[in-house]
Amino acid sequence: MSRPAAPGLLRHLWLLWGLRLNLGLNQGRGGSRLLAVGAFLLSSAPAWGLGMTFYGLMRLPAVAGDGVWPFFILNLLCFVTSAVWVAWPLMSAGVDDHSELGRYAPFPISPLRLLIASTGASLLEPRALVFYAPLTGAALGYASVHPVRHGLLALALYVLFALLNAAWSRVGLHLVLNVLRAKNSAQLLGGGFVLFLTAASFIPPIDTSWLTAVGEGGVDKLDMALIVDATLALGRVPSGLFGDSLLQLTYGSTRRALADGLGMLVFTFLGMALAYALLLRFHRGVGRAGPAVKEAGDSDPFAHTRTRFTTLLAREALDLWRNPRARLLAAVPFVLAILMKLTSARALAGYALGQGADAWLMGGLCIYGAVVMASTFSQNTFAYDGHGLAQLLAAPVQLGDVLRAKNRVQGLAAGGMALGVGVFYRVYFGQGSALDFLCAMAAVLAVIPVILTAGNFLSLFFPVKFHASLKRRDKLPLTASLLGIGAASVGCAPFVWALRATGTAGPEGRTLALLALCAALNGALYRALLPLGLRLLEQRKEGVLRAVTRE
Repeated sequence: MSRPAAPGLLRHLWLLWGLRLNLGLNQGRGGSRLLAVGAFLLSSAPAWGLGMTFYGLMRLPAVAGDGVWPFFILNLLCFVTSAVWVAWPLMSAGVDDHSELGRYAPFPISPLRLLIASTGASLLEPRALVFYAPLTGAALGYASVHPVRHGLLALALYVLFALLNAAWSRVGLHLVLNVLRAKNSAQLLGGGFVLFLTAASFIPPIDTSWLTAVGEGGVDKLDMALIVDATLALGRVPSGLFGDSLLQLTYGSTRRALADGLGMLVFTFLGMALAYALLLRFHRGVGRAGPAVKEAGDSDPFAHTRTRFTTLLAREALDLWRNPRARLLAAVPFVLAILMKLTSARALAGYALGQGADAWLMGGLCIYGAVVMASTFSQNTFAYDGHGLAQLLAAPVQLGDVLRAKNRVQGLAAGGMALGVGVFYRVYFGQGSALDFLCAMAAVLAVIPVILTAGNFLSLFFPVKFHASLKRRDKLPLTASLLGIGAASVGCAPFVWALRATGTAGPEGRTLALLALCAALNGALYRALLPLGLRLLEQRKEGVLRAVTRE
């Protein structure tokens, strides 16, 4: 009897994407395929709006009839798409979503083919469709006005551009994975942050004086030489090769378009080779549950805890402190603040938002830091205990006290994160009043109770396994992710409404009062719903235990 033939690359790609879909929806054999498709379409729905918006922009007579603006918009969108796609694992701390080499090791597939199939499968996820929607709409809008020769070649170049971004996204992902798995990951992240901050201090910010000219005389007063230079500069980097290739196809230069395609292909192969080497290095070092931590013989963290609840608080705080994802999350808002200064985002926001710019920026950074820190751990809060949850169930402690301790530590970590970001913004930018700072802190206090309340219920109804080694992880169901996003949106709504009501005049005393009232109401809502969560925890604790300890 002959052996069955091994699946081909396309079959592997199809199986891998389907397996990801099942994991993302937490489906078993009886899962509804119709529900899976519906959830996929729902989560990628923003792509349609973004695509149509930029499609219409490229068809505006003022843009379509100009010889520079269409290519500037295309090249800028190429750069932004690449930057967001490559930086997304860092910004979202999603560093354990795609390290699949260990999960599929028994499969009849080589590690290199697995990396290729996994990279291709990542392009079919909802977030990928959202990321590429603006550029897709702009490219189609441009092609509808300016005839592009060899449409199939243009489509092939678009696919190459997507593969280029996917490959270098894996480079960033696997690089961060190796840093987090290092024994001195905290020092590496801290040292990298300091070096980045030091280097950024020597880079001059982008000149935004052109905003004044535009504000006084409209777009016609803008020096087009600046736009031309920016278009050429964006077209000379790898991310701009696709935009340049469309330009060449418009002018009928097929040879130059093929040269751009060859350049994208070369950079794609370089990215895949580097990503493969980094991934193999990561898996060679995965033989333990977490980074090694030296413990002195007389440094018992529980030696001075007087009650069981304070012991649980110390336990949760230590777990959070030693978690590699928490270290990454702690650095992201500060890096974003530095990038905002380098790109003169403060000046741009000042032009668009007036005196309320600092309140928007400071509050946005603080809320972002609090939300990612709290939601990352609260929405699957028992998974980080793993098999330790069985010991907690057998220990002489109330499981409700464990949940309370987790909530308190996660809330304090999120609040401390926001406080540090707010102080850093005030010192680094030298902007922002005391009222701006207080409004930002009040907004954070309004968000945290909503995140914790939603996290308690999501942890009970959608528990999944978490692997501390980062080698693999069962993803949160898509429904749980959407509910978590909805909870964060509800928590952020008071901040948005309050600042929008003030217009460009900036926050006032009543703005702070409104945010403080919302924080008090959300805190009362958290206290009112906590007993229900504790009762459900007692009812569902066995199911949670089975979910977080399964292999």
